[in-house]
Amino acid sequence: MSTPRADAGMGIDAKTLLAQRIRLKRAELAAWHDEQLHRAPPPFYCSIDLRDAGYKIAPVDSNLYPAGFNNICPEDLRTAGPIVRAELESIARRLGHGQPRRVLILPESHTQNLYYLENLHYLSQIIADSGLEVRLGWYGAAEGTDPKAPIALTSATGKQLQAFPLEIRAGVVSAGDFVPDVLLLNNDFSGGYPEALDAVTQPIIPSHTLGWHSRRKSEHFAFYNELAAEFAAILEVDPWFIQIDTEEVAPVNFNDEQGIDEVAAAAERILSRTRQAYEAHKVARKPFVFIKNNAGTYGMGIMVAHASEELHQLNRRAKNKMSVGKNRMLIQSVAVQEGIPTATLVDRLPAEPVIYLVGGELIGGFLRTNPERGEEENLNSQGMVFRKLCMSDLRAIEEPASGEPVLELVYGAIARISALATGRELARHASLRP
Repeated sequence: MSTPRADAGMGIDAKTLLAQRIRLKRAELAAWHDEQLHRAPPPFYCSIDLRDAGYKIAPVDSNLYPAGFNNICPEDLRTAGPIVRAELESIARRLGHGQPRRVLILPESHTQNLYYLENLHYLSQIIADSGLEVRLGWYGAAEGTDPKAPIALTSATGKQLQAFPLEIRAGVVSAGDFVPDVLLLNNDFSGGYPEALDAVTQPIIPSHTLGWHSRRKSEHFAFYNELAAEFAAILEVDPWFIQIDTEEVAPVNFNDEQGIDEVAAAAERILSRTRQAYEAHKVARKPFVFIKNNAGTYGMGIMVAHASEELHQLNRRAKNKMSVGKNRMLIQSVAVQEGIPTATLVDRLPAEPVIYLVGGELIGGFLRTNPERGEEENLNSQGMVFRKLCMSDLRAIEEPASGEPVLELVYGAIARISALATGRELARHASLRP
């Protein structure tokens, strides 16, 4: 992979500084991490989108029900099985259940995105490689079809899959003759989840209660910034290097211009704070903000602004874009966030790493590039291209003084902090449920 430029706006390369401090504070960090694991374990799996500007590195998104397993390096897919099995067994013990042997994947119930089906194939393969039985479930049979008949699916590259409609009796889920020990969600339930899942006695991981119907990006980044501050204190570095300034604004309705003044005010505050931080850290560039659907995925409902006045000059097309997210759900809350440009280039194209974790362990990832977007824009949009990012790539670039892999040390640490923040989200929502 190509690496971020070390001279991206300032004299110091954040990766080099962070890697040196992580190495020096390894014991203290391990103790801190163990404490966080005990307080709020990370979810079974998640994917973290990172932005590396050279002068700072931070997550810009955390997906609790990650797709994209088809983009992970084949070598990493082969080594993920034991990590998956160990994490499933750990969760089962924590929940007071026996050792799992059968896993039912509950995916998005659609067949239009053939690359999503490709993702399901590889996710199923990882679980099968762990030595566990695995089957695809399906919630909601199409009208006019046999509600018990298996559904034949064909992925983008012609891989054949079979999914089986769910049946729930006395709190027990089955799919055909398959009764799972664990239900693994790969569905963010953006529009709300089926209430029948509340009565299910088998473990559902990650929890179905924290899809985008209830989750908020702003809450994730509030937890992340708290943890990043603690992490930075152990390293004895400025937390700004790994934090990302974020504010929530709600209610909003861009088409009706509801909340626009408040969004503009939040943008101005973040731009002002970023400008001051740039001056303090000698970053020679103009600040900008991302304004994001606070409950969204697939890169929908995102815009960039370099000045608060731009919020009052939106045309109808821009307002429409910021009014609905996935499944045409209305955008009612936004996260206004410090813009972090990407200094990572692949074939001269801006790129960002996406890191996949199971529990707190890195299992692989990929690079997202987009020939139609610039270094300050949302790369998770039409025209994006995925490039392999193997764990061996993260380990390939070593710091000369130590011989240790800088990217794995730094990207891995930041991705784990984001995973821990997601664990705090899960713990908070669990505490709020009756």
